[in-house]
Amino acid sequence: MLPPPPPDAAPTPTKGTATDYNKIYAVRAVTWFCSLVMFSVAASIDDYNNYEGLKFTVAIGVIAWVYLTVLVGNFIGANYAHHEIMPVDMVEQKFCKPIDAGMLFFVYTATICASTESSECKSVGSYDPGCSKFAASATFAWFASFGFLATMIVRDPAAFMKLVKGGASDNYDDIDAPTILPPTGTSKPEQKVVDL
Repeated sequence: MLPPPPPDAAPTPTKGTATDYNKIYAVRAVTWFCSLVMFSVAASIDDYNNYEGLKFTVAIGVIAWVYLTVLVGNFIGANYAHHEIMPVDMVEQKFCKPIDAGMLFFVYTATICASTESSECKSVGSYDPGCSKFAASATFAWFASFGFLATMIVRDPAAFMKLVKGGASDNYDDIDAPTILPPTGTSKPEQKVVDL
């Protein structure tokens, strides 16, 4: 029989503890910064209202930034100021899973819009600050997209791997080989082994 652990020993973190949320919210803080730069640089382009893609990028960037501001603010309030709007674990498990998937879709769509506008920018001289702003907005939009994807991976890596692999096993046990009719007198058919 093992002796009990000393009373000052820290318990090992399990799924859903603050340790998991620290990783998630570290990624969320980086994504917050990327979405801030994404929309602010796009909005600073002269006459950005003339570009449909940039208007969409600014709108989605502001929505993503406000969403992440509320989440990160709630996390900081719960863990460091001891005042939370809603329990962090409830927010992450009930609300953030579907909202993050939707935000990934919209931020990725805004990324494509910003990248399209950036690739169509023609610089007149050797240096055009407008074109570099297009490129910066597109770059940070990509980073924000990857941030939402990384948040989903950190939250539930097993579900992400199941999504990527499609639920199939690695050893091809799910492939049925053609069966041979059983010899007379036996009850079970023989199954051939398929060598892939």
